[in-house]
Amino acid sequence: MRTIDARGLACPKPVLLTKKAIDSGEKEFEVLVDSEVPKENIRKFCDGYNCYMDETKTVDGWKLIIRKNNSVTTCEKPQEPKPDLNSRITFLITCNKIGTNDDLGTILIEGLINTLPSATSKPHRMIFLNEGVLLTTDNSPVLKSLKLLDDLGVEIKSCGTCLDFFELKDKLQVGTITNMYDTIEAITSGDIVIKI
Repeated sequence: MRTIDARGLACPKPVLLTKKAIDSGEKEFEVLVDSEVPKENIRKFCDGYNCYMDETKTVDGWKLIIRKNNSVTTCEKPQEPKPDLNSRITFLITCNKIGTNDDLGTILIEGLINTLPSATSKPHRMIFLNEGVLLTTDNSPVLKSLKLLDDLGVEIKSCGTCLDFFELKDKLQVGTITNMYDTIEAITSGDIVIKI
């Protein structure tokens, strides 16, 4: 039986590794986690994918056995209604963290952006303003995920004024430079705008 060692990995990595194993056709495998939070996150994920999870407490955490339910032939996500193709979402990202705590906020923004390429639904557009442009330039911890999203067709746009202010215009690594007029047009175009 295959073992996935997810101990010490930050959210959402244990769930993403579990999803990857299920998507690759694994019928039964074990996942090792070191706390309640990833255990419960994987449980919720398995419930949504019609998979069974058996848990065993270990000295350093939990051993989770994931297998298909007897009533289904594979671990599959239940059919959901198809999204309205006319509905589009724009993420307006104005900071390189979520919330006011620097350490936690950095973990949260990285988790959000690094999870997006694996999400079933993705935003149509991501506009980075103010300190948000630090995420699209050199040394950003989320560049790989943003490049994947760009390759998948998500529009990645960074404010030119903001890049100039932080002296980062020549360090942009993903997407295109935008201006306030284009930003206003994007957020008033009928999209659902989510500020992060």
